[in-house]
Amino acid sequence: MRLLKSIPGRFVLLGVVLFCLDRGFFPDPKPVIGPPNEERVRLQVEALAQLKGTQLNDSQIEEIKRREIRDEVLFVEALNRGLIQQDQVVQRRLIRNMRFMDPERDAEDDTLLAEALELRLHLADEVVRRRTIQVMESLIVARQGDILISDDDLMATYQLQRDKYAEPTRYDFHHVFLRDDVSEERRDRLLAMLADSVLPREARTASDVFLAGYQFRGRSALDISRQFGDSFAESFVAEVEVLESWVGPIGSVFGNHWIWVDDISESRIKGFSEVAQELRRDRRREMDDEAIQAWVAAALERYEVRL
Repeated sequence: MRLLKSIPGRFVLLGVVLFCLDRGFFPDPKPVIGPPNEERVRLQVEALAQLKGTQLNDSQIEEIKRREIRDEVLFVEALNRGLIQQDQVVQRRLIRNMRFMDPERDAEDDTLLAEALELRLHLADEVVRRRTIQVMESLIVARQGDILISDDDLMATYQLQRDKYAEPTRYDFHHVFLRDDVSEERRDRLLAMLADSVLPREARTASDVFLAGYQFRGRSALDISRQFGDSFAESFVAEVEVLESWVGPIGSVFGNHWIWVDDISESRIKGFSEVAQELRRDRRREMDDEAIQAWVAAALERYEVRL
């Protein structure tokens, strides 16, 4: 109390009060992150639009920008932790860049690395950026430690996603092929052989050359469509029913085909034991992504984000 009654004590108290008020009402501004690099966003928008075959809407473009902010905060936080100076892959990349800029110069790696960092080359190199972000993601994931994913959890996921593991009907088959402009004599020769139910190897002697081959195994209707065209695949599935007999002709963009089916594996749902490893891998990847997203969300609280 004596201190408060003295003039110096009052000044000290007043200073403490003013300091607290200043920190409470006028906190230090947050560091700014963003807006995203326009060129990087533009390239991603163009690539995704080309892949989808349509222009992206505003929400899709916004999501790309948010993904860029996510990567930016991971990159900045990695720089703050000195990961650039600890990663030999990044260091070799920067040293190589320096030697590329001046091939005639004879300098030690340590010198070139120091100069590269001073020139801030790591900020403009997309390979360095991507590598650094991946390292930061790995560190975040590693903080989770070993996570137990029970078989019961996997089974529950399997039951919900059974349709995802549907195996389509698959066909093992041979074919012989004639172009549309083939002579009647050659066509009649092949048809006579097929009428005698010759085996595919013998019938092939009368076939035109087909660059993709004459024997296919384990092909689904989608696989067949990709190889021969949609119309051919539809006719193939509709007409092929009996094993080891000739069916055709079935037309394609290449010409006419006659089909000999060795085996048909009916569609089925893969069993749990067949997909358990895939389920476990997918679930771990989901958990890793969730951990990274949670870490990024917490980190962004320390920044002023500008989109």
